[in-house]
Amino acid sequence: MNTTVNVNLAGQHFYFDQAAKVKLEVYFEEIKSYFTDESFLQELMTDVEARIAELLNDIIVDPQQVVTIHHIEKVMEVMGEANSFKIDDDKAQNKTETKAVRKLFRDPDDRFLGGVASGVSHYFSLQVKWVRLIWLLLGLFSWGGFSILYIALWVFVPLAKTTSEKFMMKGQVINLSNLEKKIKEEFEEVADQIKNADYQKAKRKIKSKTARFFNAVAEILVFIFHLLLKLLGIVMVIAAGISLFIIFTLMFSIGLYEVFDIALGTPYWPPIDIVHTGVSIWQTAFVGLVLAAVPIIYVFLIGRFFITKNSIGGTATHLILLSVWWFAVLLSIFLGFRFADGTVNFL
Repeated sequence: MNTTVNVNLAGQHFYFDQAAKVKLEVYFEEIKSYFTDESFLQELMTDVEARIAELLNDIIVDPQQVVTIHHIEKVMEVMGEANSFKIDDDKAQNKTETKAVRKLFRDPDDRFLGGVASGVSHYFSLQVKWVRLIWLLLGLFSWGGFSILYIALWVFVPLAKTTSEKFMMKGQVINLSNLEKKIKEEFEEVADQIKNADYQKAKRKIKSKTARFFNAVAEILVFIFHLLLKLLGIVMVIAAGISLFIIFTLMFSIGLYEVFDIALGTPYWPPIDIVHTGVSIWQTAFVGLVLAAVPIIYVFLIGRFFITKNSIGGTATHLILLSVWWFAVLLSIFLGFRFADGTVNFL
């Protein structure tokens, strides 16, 4: 019987059986054996651990589930064998390639304002300078329309913070070969920045001030948006509450009319003889009011969501509401056919 142990990967806790733990440790040791630069190796192992933790979270269903040697083998299939570092880069890429996932993120490493243009350039595999130029021209000739779109993307598109997000932003597979390339590129960038320290400092200063300004603008816009959303939610809740009160009052009033046999005839609302249909006037009114009440209830729930961010309702709630509403629809169709046949007559 295998012993279960607690393993920490990138700050996340997993339950491993002993065989899986040993196989993962051997895998890590094989990776380490190909590098002598401690600083490079430490950076690489941090990214490798983070990626393996993400893959395990995708594979295992229950956080309490024990990671087995089968799970580790599946992870290694995606990451690639450690000896791929000895192989030519193109061959290693072909050996361990899996389908890359490309998602839209803002690029924190190549941004002048919010990183939107560089993120879009990665998503569509375009050169960022052309995307920025096109965006600038469209912003000038669209009377500010594309400027508003830029701000909206800045607010709603997430910033690529983790290694996995940066790989997904560029449509790259997250495996050992690509992690190695990424870290080498980062080390080369640091070396270049040291050589051009004064230029980089001035450039960062300009970008930093501009970015801080537009970040402040974005935060203000987000605050205003959430405030307007809450105000809209309050209006929706009040309007829906009043409407529901009126609907239930009408249902109660019509019920009293029928219970006490009060004539409903008025110059504008002649009484209806529906005795031959087998459906009382209270039931007929109930169908019509339910058809109106269910959508209003959803308006109330959505308005409450805007205010409190609580769930709009569970699956059971939606099933009940929709079932009642569709039952009312079918019953109203049935009554409509009976009315068309002449069974229901105005007196």
